[in-house]
Amino acid sequence: MTGMNAMELEIGLYDWSALPCRDCESAGHVPADLLRLARARTREEAVPRGIEYHVFQETWPTPTVVPVARVLMAGLADRRVTPEARDQFLNLLWSFVVVDDEGLAEAYKDAVRAGTWSRYEEVLSGRSKGSALMAYWLVKEVETAPVRVEWLLRVARHMLPDDLFEDDEASSTA
Repeated sequence: MTGMNAMELEIGLYDWSALPCRDCESAGHVPADLLRLARARTREEAVPRGIEYHVFQETWPTPTVVPVARVLMAGLADRRVTPEARDQFLNLLWSFVVVDDEGLAEAYKDAVRAGTWSRYEEVLSGRSKGSALMAYWLVKEVETAPVRVEWLLRVARHMLPDDLFEDDEASSTA
């Protein structure tokens, strides 16, 4: 990637060395790992080594999840980000949904909500059923108008994996 992009712009908004890390003195290393992820060309390259067990572990987050979520959302807006990186970004975003801290969970959801339309586009793009599913789950989690989620499922059901949760299927036919 050449020149400044939205992800780099978002990274520049935070003093990462002042943010907490579970495994290091600070989250100062996180921007480099996020940029490395954005350049990943394979699944192996897209492993979030400096994010998992650093920014969050299982369901225990640090406050760093919120700026990381904002950076990931900015990265998903960049068409140059590879499908492997997009999948990992969406997986990380989904991991943050289930954090045990209510305040951080709400701040995180606000960060995702700010880019909700790009998640709709991910579902409707037809690029990847796996990415579409993660994007659908994120939309379902943060969307404030349930009727939009119902319509999304109706029009994009064929773009989602066959094993979509049964409760999603039932809610769209009710």
